[in-house]
Amino acid sequence: MIVFAAAAAIFAVLFIQYRFYKKHCFDHLVYSAVFSSDEVYAGDDIYLYEEISNTGRIPLPYVKIDSELPDGLFFTLIEEEREGAAEKKQPAPRGFRRSAGAASAGGESGGRVRSVAGGTRSVRYDRAVKSVFILRPHSKIRRRWRILCRKRGEYRMNGVVVTATDLLGFSTESKLIPPDDGRRSRVVVLTLPEELDGRFASSRYICGDAVSNLCPVTDPLRIVGSREYSRGDPMNRINWKSTAVHGKLMVNREERTVRHRFSILLNMNSREIEQRPDTPSDIAAIERCNIICASVLSRIAAEDVPVRIFTNYPPDRFEGSEAVSADEVGSKIASAGPYRGRRDLIYALRALAKMDMTISVPAEKMFDHIISNRELYRENENLVVISSYLDGRMINLKRAMEDSGVNVVFYIATTRNNIGEIPEDTDVYFRL
Repeated sequence: MIVFAAAAAIFAVLFIQYRFYKKHCFDHLVYSAVFSSDEVYAGDDIYLYEEISNTGRIPLPYVKIDSELPDGLFFTLIEEEREGAAEKKQPAPRGFRRSAGAASAGGESGGRVRSVAGGTRSVRYDRAVKSVFILRPHSKIRRRWRILCRKRGEYRMNGVVVTATDLLGFSTESKLIPPDDGRRSRVVVLTLPEELDGRFASSRYICGDAVSNLCPVTDPLRIVGSREYSRGDPMNRINWKSTAVHGKLMVNREERTVRHRFSILLNMNSREIEQRPDTPSDIAAIERCNIICASVLSRIAAEDVPVRIFTNYPPDRFEGSEAVSADEVGSKIASAGPYRGRRDLIYALRALAKMDMTISVPAEKMFDHIISNRELYRENENLVVISSYLDGRMINLKRAMEDSGVNVVFYIATTRNNIGEIPEDTDVYFRL
């Protein structure tokens, strides 16, 4: 009888702790995630500081944490392998504790490998890692991860999936625990402008040096004269000799100088006809268009020239923009700016970084709207059209805008030419 009573008591205790852990194991578990910076450029590294705390009085003998980053961010994992020895992890920084175990899942394996004394050190990039801990009452685990920001975008940590068991492993429960402060677990990865020279080829075969009034770049080595200083001219263009002769500030006039206002037309369509009208089918091509747009903005900003952006992207989702007009098509075309100089460039890059793959209105309707309402788009003397392809509607757009006194130049992110022979008076630059 005593044995039976003891067994019943043990069974009751085990059942009670089983039910207790099943219901309350996550009640006092707190997770926080903080990025070391809230704004970086694509390709930069930042740190992610994680903290998992058990604020209750109940120990958690087994806690498995699945940490997964949004697509575009990667954990940078460094491992050392000694000759004739098992793989060893790099020591954790002082003040931080490394997880009891870590395994990658759903990320990019491989990476840089370099030799170190007595072995090799390998670097691999993964989007997800798994860690196992023992959390005593009123204890915490702190970790620091190095994160590679590979792709532009706005990213937030949604939390971690935590798996916990009771004292004897009878109950296994999982739960998604979000960060306790979502504002600190957010980072914006800005589009990194690139040098356009050498990455694009003109549609026309030109021998020797050519002077073009459509390119948003000036050549400081080709000085063709001077003119009186006007507000907004950069100080490095002042011609001091000419200033002394004329008794007033004079600046150099350079070939291909474009001291005019610019507009950029960013086409979110990757093809003339998309399989889904509201989503581009070639995401990589649109990403290249985004980079080209940032690059053109950067070059124009260096000249301190005002620039405006038009795009067939929802105006309420493009930061700092408004609808072109109130009609059916114009209300779906975003107009942002004008941006001027380096001080405004960061706002444009933020807006580009937060764009997702959404088409507010088909490109052909946008082109037709521009042709029919040229007064809404000819505020500036130059229009740079950035697209994944070239078609007949875009050539018609060029003719119509030039009739209104607006120069048009095309930057094509691919080699897609849907019109065959390009007119000789059309400046088109295809990406190599």
